Order: sequence, then C-alpha cells, then structure tokens
Amino acid sequence: MLAELASKVRSGEIDPVDLVNESLKRIEASKELNAVVAIYAEEALAIAKSHSRTGAVAGLPLLVKDMARVKGHVTAAGSRLYADGPVDEVDDTVVERLRAEGAIVIGRTNSPEFGATAYTSNLLFGTTRNPWNTEKSPGGSSGGSAAALAAGLSPLATTSDGGGSVRGPASCSGLVGYKPSMGAIGRNVLPRWIEFSTQGASGSTVADVWYEAGVTLGAARGDFLSVPRTGVDLAPQTPKRVLAVRTFRTDVDPDIEANFEKTLDAIAASGTEVVRIDSPSNNDTFWGWFTISTAELVQSLRHEEHRWDQLNDYVQSQLTFGQRVTIDQYIAAQRLRHEVSARFDDLLVGDTVLVTPTCNARVWPAEGPLPTRAGNTDDIVGAMNTVDSNFTGHPAVSAPMGLDDNGVPCGFQIIAPRFRDGLALGLAAHLENIQPWPLVAPGFTPFALS
Repeated sequence: MLAELASKVRSGEIDPVDLVNESLKRIEASKELNAVVAIYAEEALAIAKSHSRTGAVAGLPLLVKDMARVKGHVTAAGSRLYADGPVDEVDDTVVERLRAEGAIVIGRTNSPEFGATAYTSNLLFGTTRNPWNTEKSPGGSSGGSAAALAAGLSPLATTSDGGGSVRGPASCSGLVGYKPSMGAIGRNVLPRWIEFSTQGASGSTVADVWYEAGVTLGAARGDFLSVPRTGVDLAPQTPKRVLAVRTFRTDVDPDIEANFEKTLDAIAASGTEVVRIDSPSNNDTFWGWFTISTAELVQSLRHEEHRWDQLNDYVQSQLTFGQRVTIDQYIAAQRLRHEVSARFDDLLVGDTVLVTPTCNARVWPAEGPLPTRAGNTDDIVGAMNTVDSNFTGHPAVSAPMGLDDNGVPCGFQIIAPRFRDGLALGLAAHLENIQPWPLVAPGFTPFALS
C-alpha cells in the first residue's frame, strides 16, 4: 500500500490534500478507539497544499507515537508532567527521515506513560481500545499507533520498542511489527532505556513494514550504538531452519499455543525445517532487563522526583523498584546480557531463526492490568516473550498467527541473527503467503481514498 500510494502522489494521480482529509475523516469516525490524542489538521493541510510530491512516502499522512519528538509540538509521553510542554526543538530521527521523504505529520497516537507498560492507558489521555474488541487492549506501548493502523486510520504510524512495544501491539492488533537489530535505526535523542529502546516499523503487510524501514534505517549523529545502513541486511529472505521454543517464560495459554503449533505445522508443510529446542532464555532475563530499565527510568526522572506522586501507578511502582537497584545489581544485569546474548548468537547461525509466541497470555483488558497468569502457572512475568531480544539486541518480528479465545489476534515472534533482519522479515513474508491474515480489524477498511 505505501509504495503504491506514494507512487500515485508522485505521478499526480492522487493529491496529498485528499489523503490528509481522508485520514482526518477516518480518525474522527473512530474516536471511540482513542488511538489519536492530538491532531494537527491545519498544519497538515497547509503542507499538503504546497507539497512537492517527491519522496519515497510522498504525501502520506503520518501519525507519530506520543514518545517521538515532532519539531514545533509537545511530546507528552502520556504524562501529565509534560502535557504543557516544552515544545520540541527537533524531530526524532524517524520523524525527520519520514518527513524528508514526503510524509505529512497529522497528529499523535496514544502511549502509556513513558511507555512503561504493555497496555495503552494513562491519566492524561485515557485508554486506547482494540479495534478487534473494544473491551481489550491493543497492547503497549505503541498501542495507539497499532490501533490506528489496524483500523485503517492512516497509512503510516510510528512505533518504538524497549521491551516489546512494537511487537506486543502488533500481536494484539493483527499487524506485522518489526523491532530492528539494536543500532539499525540511529537515535538523535537518547531514550530513557538507553540500550534497549529503538524505533521500529509496523503495518498490515510485510511489504509495508519493509518499505517504511527502508526509509528510517541508518546511523545517527551521537548514537554510539548505531550502525551504517549497509551494516544491516534488510532484504526479506526465507530462512532454511526454524528453531521453535514454546515460551521463554513458564507457560502459555492453550489457545495461543494451539495457534503457535498450527503455524509451525504450516511452516514445516511448506518445506522449511522446524526443530524444537529448549529455551535459551528464562525469567532471569526478564529480571535483568527490569533491573536495568527501572534504574535508568529513575535516573531519567530524578529531576521530577517532587512530582512522582502525579504519575500513573505502573510508573510509580517501577520507580520504587528502580530506586532500590544497587550498582552491583545493575552491573551484574549487564554481565548477564553478555551470557544470554552469547546463547542466542550460538543458536542463530547461518540462515536460522528462532520463533516463539509473541505473547504467552491471551489479550488483556483495555484498562489493564497485565495478566499474572499464563497457561496453568501463576507467573508475574508471564505475559510476553519480547524483552529477551531487547536484552540481547537481536532483530525480531511479530506476525499474525490467528485469533485467541476473545476473537483478538495473537502473534508469532521471529528472532533473527544480529543485523540479518531480513531473515525475520522473510519468514513473516512466507507466513503471509501460506497463512494470509486480514489487513484490518472487522468493520474497518484498509486506508485508501473513499
């Protein structure tokens, strides 16, 4: 869709003004989802009217997650602390690159406060609802963008991932969600979780995700983790071997596992080798990730300590934990990263990927909380299998694999060798061919001019 729409803008067949108006109309008609929390209609239409009609995403309306900076606007990060500013002085790298290629920012999508949980609800903007089932969450922290894409509200919406915030919402919303190798998308402003958080790409099809990533990948000034665009193999390629892991945690809900097994059977029947292995990760990985991320969250908000009582409960609880982290615990968690990363590297050799369910638990309520149980086990870290690849830096993609017992999508996570991101995208594209999924939630239509 992205390539076709942009091509029609460049050729003059479609007017960017019509695309912006179409997106604004769809957003207004789907206000009950609360996916979009700020609209820049006047500015977007002015840009559309004078658009040069050039660029890879020429004239395409762009929604920006309320954690990425947009020059001239406020990034509240879902927090009452920043509802009134300050106004951004720069674009985040992904916004800058998409705008340079012709995208038109039309507004903001909702996020949990500071992206700190996996459901999209905050005290500033309220709760975002899943277009597949409005009682359920579209996941988090990119839940606003995921809901917007799953409802066809815009062709482009930014997503980011520090612990699963691209892949969880993609899983819950029936999308493809791509978290690149750490460093593949350079950052001009460091996030609160310094070595975990990266921008990603989400969409209804692998082709759209690959197309968006082709615009946004590349090193950035000052980002000591970023790598040149040529250092990442993005071209989709079907892997020769798939290593299947039931879960990185303790257990998985039966409806999720049934979809996972069905998808593995489809892959094997298509001629790709599937090998079942023991998990290279466990709950220790989660606690290592949580130790580092909460300590860094505390440091990033230390100057606001006098206002912590205004924060959402889920942020306050993480700050309480993070304040107790010692320097020894922080460094021990960093050393654990090396051990876990080495285990993944040893498995992911050649044209091999590792797969799990993206989430172990079926989708949770829109207002939260996250489930504390998956399968037959009470496990406070059991909801998702996503933090592990943030911990190690490997690329990962979530692709749809069916519906859970609530009639809401669930995702199939594909982890590839470091900097061979195209292997994860390639298996997702293969799944799209052998096990197609709907482009949008029931009752909605893919983005196009009506």
